[in-house]
Amino acid sequence: MKGLSRVIAVMTAGLLALVMAVPAFAQSDDAMVRVAHLASDAPNVDVYVDGAPVDALQDVPYGAVSPYLPLPAGPHQVTVYPAGDTSTPVIDASVEVAAGGAYTIGAVGLVSDGSLTAQVYEDDLSAPEEGNAKLRAVHAVPDAPAVDIVPAGGDALVEDLEFPNASPYAEIPAGSYTINVNAAGTDDTLISADAAVESGVTYSAFAVGTAAAGNLDVIVTVDSVGGMAEMPDTGGISPALVFGAATLALAAGMVGLYVLRRQTA
Repeated sequence: MKGLSRVIAVMTAGLLALVMAVPAFAQSDDAMVRVAHLASDAPNVDVYVDGAPVDALQDVPYGAVSPYLPLPAGPHQVTVYPAGDTSTPVIDASVEVAAGGAYTIGAVGLVSDGSLTAQVYEDDLSAPEEGNAKLRAVHAVPDAPAVDIVPAGGDALVEDLEFPNASPYAEIPAGSYTINVNAAGTDDTLISADAAVESGVTYSAFAVGTAAAGNLDVIVTVDSVGGMAEMPDTGGISPALVFGAATLALAAGMVGLYVLRRQTA
């Protein structure tokens, strides 16, 4: 299988400083929520929470993962429309978030077969032990079998992970790795990616695309640095107001986003 080339959207110094400086939660009764567009055949989308547009989450393209945004604990209605068209939602789902919790709401599945849905993943932003990084995998490839996540030359970090689930976080020594996504129980590599992980950093690796389209990718995000996640300090209460205040941070760039793309022949 051909190697992968890595396209890196690098953190700016200012955003890294924000990661380290902003308190973990804007208010004690907030959760932290981010949105991931993981549906390869879906258009750019607009995200609404409780009937109000989220200013920071308009015209979101496939492959984008937002920074964490504060949202009051409790039940919320998340509605996703094709960008600029509120006639028919592509996702309309109820989600509930707990105070102090961190979550990724992923758009997973396909528009073409009606399987597109919102999948809620609980995130663990606590810091790994000194000298280690933390990594978890998310299986967002609807037509792929269960997979094992195996560093080249090492033991499996994750075994038998099925769509659309997320694995537990695993601690690994900081360093450079070639990560193979294999069909479970085999040496058949579906995706292979080179990744450098740093001490004190927590990552998520999202396997995306479809085998049928030949566009399998891995998107690796920085979830937290030293146990601290990037989140705007808004002091707001309304979901619309709190989410809307994050527009500037989102416009500055997706924090710690790495895209590992498979080369075609």
